[in-house]
Amino acid sequence: MGSSFKIGSFNAIDTNDEKNPKSNNHGANDELKKKLLVFAGIILAVVIILFLVLYLFSLFTNKTYSYDEIEEVMVQAAESYFEDHSDRLPDSENQRVEIDVETLSSSEYMNPMSEYTGDALSCTGKVSVQMNGEDYLYTPQLDCGDDYVTESLKDVLIKDVVTDGYGLYQVGNSYVYRGEDVDNYLQLDQALWRIVKIMDNGQIMLILNDQASLNVPWDNRYNAEVGYNSGINTYSASRVRESLLDLYESNDEDQTILTDNDRSKLISFDVCVGKRGDLDSHLDNSSECSEVLENEKIGLLTVSDYMMASMDSNCSTTLSRSCQNYNYLVTSYEWWLATAASDSTSMAYGVETSGTVSKESTSSYRYPRAVVMLNSNALFKSGNGTFDKPYQLK
Repeated sequence: MGSSFKIGSFNAIDTNDEKNPKSNNHGANDELKKKLLVFAGIILAVVIILFLVLYLFSLFTNKTYSYDEIEEVMVQAAESYFEDHSDRLPDSENQRVEIDVETLSSSEYMNPMSEYTGDALSCTGKVSVQMNGEDYLYTPQLDCGDDYVTESLKDVLIKDVVTDGYGLYQVGNSYVYRGEDVDNYLQLDQALWRIVKIMDNGQIMLILNDQASLNVPWDNRYNAEVGYNSGINTYSASRVRESLLDLYESNDEDQTILTDNDRSKLISFDVCVGKRGDLDSHLDNSSECSEVLENEKIGLLTVSDYMMASMDSNCSTTLSRSCQNYNYLVTSYEWWLATAASDSTSMAYGVETSGTVSKESTSSYRYPRAVVMLNSNALFKSGNGTFDKPYQLK
């Protein structure tokens, strides 16, 4: 009676187990599947962790850097070093200070060079620091032997010096582009420029290739000698200089010719503002540089520099019409030169659309074709100087 409850000779519970063998098998299979899924998940997690460990290990132990990345590391290390040793910075634009990577490494501002290059490559290097206004220019020089050496733009340019035809000529201790078709295009961030010459101190003079939006008088002040607003041809106080200084700093969409990055590569220079006569035959700036305006950020080309660009031997005096021949500086618009006429207080020289130099009233309107100066350490990145593939800087 009670809880044993039998039907015939079989217990009710036993009978149920005997009649449903598949129920137990199904439960066992589910349990096995769960165990297999857990095991597979564990294996997958282990594999993922292993890959992550190997990836992180490669990042911190075996990573090699590109040459550009190494140069950037060098610059950042030098900047940090001189933040802590500001008394060692140059105190004038004529002074240059250098620090080598061994010093930066031993002072723990960067890792040993082998950690950036790998064991298969042996490199050394240094960073030069030069004052530029209120800022400092940091220039890396990486030397990996035959594999790679940092090149300045100057080093690249002087590989192609010529002695005849169009191209880059050595003139004394400087180098000058001459001729009608020369590969001297340089692309900065904002505008396309032409390389005029490499100065004897290694700085590189550029002139704007594109037409600036400004169309201004050289000067339009009242001239007491003439008796009206014909302008006064003193460059240091001229309207054209004022316009150029505004153009240099401009961030206006229609007038900007330089970005902050562009300006960081430029250096102050002396603008030659001496006057000359119509029959002056000097090509060496001896007349123009008899008076200079020091530490300018932007200026204009001199008559001498314009004449020197021509390959015509008949380009012999200021107003020689032959100066338009074989001259890459000829443009389709009229533009001002920095040089004023010595026989007048109200006349200055400019370039016509024909390419000839003319003497004009300073109150006339022309485009100020800007001239700037690249730092001698400006680094070459790419290009061959053609219009389609201009030189570019790092």
